[in-house]
Amino acid sequence: MRLEQIYPIYKNQIEEIALRYKGAEIYWVQEEPANMGAWTFIQSKLPELGFKLISRKTSASPATGYKKLHDENQERIVREAMTLK
Repeated sequence: MRLEQIYPIYKNQIEEIALRYKGAEIYWVQEEPANMGAWTFIQSKLPELGFKLISRKTSASPATGYKKLHDENQERIVREAMTLK
């Protein structure tokens, strides 16, 4: 399932779709650090779904300041998201 709109959040529809995949692990993937982006909103609105997070580590800044490190982090996020089992 891909969530394109988070506000207003249609909690009932999301839960209904998630029920079709009982036992599946549910991930939230974002490019922003864990303490930024929509992660905290989703976690507060849908805690019962038990989302796991793939993102950059928590940071005071949205950017690392180093292109090489940014590229490495981006590669890790995409690799983790695309190799879920």
